[in-house]
Amino acid sequence: MRLCPNGQRRRDAGQNRPVRSLSPGRSERIVWPPRKGDDEEMKIAVVTGAAGLVGTEAVRFFRERFDLVIGLDNGMRGALFGEGGDVSGNVAEMSFIPNYRHHDVDIRDYSLVAQVLATYGTDVELIVHTAGQPSHDWATERTLDDFWINAVGTLNMLEGARRHCPDATFVVTSTNKVYGDKPNTLPLVELDTRWDIHPDHPYHHSGIDESMELDNTDRTFFGVSKLSADLAAQEYGRHLGMKVGVFRCSNITGPRHAGVPLHGFLSHLVRTAVAGNEYTILGHGGKQVRDNIDARDLVRMFWHYHLEPRPGAVYHAGGGRERSTSILEAIARCEQLTGRPMAVRYEPHARFTDAKCWITDTRKFRRHYPGWEPRHGLDDTLASMHAHWSSFAAAPASAAPTSTEIEQERV
Repeated sequence: MRLCPNGQRRRDAGQNRPVRSLSPGRSERIVWPPRKGDDEEMKIAVVTGAAGLVGTEAVRFFRERFDLVIGLDNGMRGALFGEGGDVSGNVAEMSFIPNYRHHDVDIRDYSLVAQVLATYGTDVELIVHTAGQPSHDWATERTLDDFWINAVGTLNMLEGARRHCPDATFVVTSTNKVYGDKPNTLPLVELDTRWDIHPDHPYHHSGIDESMELDNTDRTFFGVSKLSADLAAQEYGRHLGMKVGVFRCSNITGPRHAGVPLHGFLSHLVRTAVAGNEYTILGHGGKQVRDNIDARDLVRMFWHYHLEPRPGAVYHAGGGRERSTSILEAIARCEQLTGRPMAVRYEPHARFTDAKCWITDTRKFRRHYPGWEPRHGLDDTLASMHAHWSSFAAAPASAAPTSTEIEQERV
């Protein structure tokens, strides 16, 4: 097997592979299932949470770089957040990808996780673990379930990889919420439309780096479960030498984000603006700031890490100051996109440990992987989200993308 200039793996000419039947008139030369003893190894990527925002973009990106992409997702997001958070349509879309295979697997069940990883074994070169429960409020109400999904589910994936594909690169999507309330202890200044880090502080220009303290702070149960997974992943890398990388993400978003009130503020805001519904601001005067990274740019970070992994490394992943926005500023942008004012309601009580200002410093990752830089600006991402929700709202409820439409899309 050789690498093409774009990094995509291609078979040498004359190397035939069994044909798997697809939709009428279409076929793809892939081996299914992979057979031990073949002259060539399969190159396989595994994506957990494959129907979610990051998972879907990962599948779309890695389908051109691996022989097979295996997705694990049990569709729990719809159960977590209701119809607005349901992502089953993403599974239907991915069914048109010829080298994608979906498994309805709950990562809380180690026996199922191990069974999948044992099936593909050492052919697995990359695991991108995006599955998780992302809501602070939900975690407070269902703490045991939250911990089992985020902490134990991650441990199940790590241990399964250790037993069945220990040489695979393993990417863990963590969160800046592991720092709890610590960002609110920084010196902050209140401006007309946002909170900001004081200009004299080292974090002001480039954002918050990986040196931020984890101890002596309040955090939500969601932050606890994600920190548990984060630390366990580091141990598999540092102690056991597995190629595990931890990415502490800021606000991840993108046109495929199914934002809901409990999670995904920017997507939920755009969705609300398109629908003409009322949006509720919770505390901090609506001036709380997040930087935003498009899921497509995040997946490209994972790819760069996979090409040269550093066991146990921890990286901040975000869009930086130039992709930051407060809620008030984001509302103004949405009003420009829709051409009409938004109906807004303000509740003064902020969520527990809700940071007034978080801006991510990605300089550590850029030093290690200078070939990466984000390609999607905030206005670009917002415009894509607006177009997505506008077309979704205008389409008939039964409308579904065709196989041609899916295959023509490119990251």
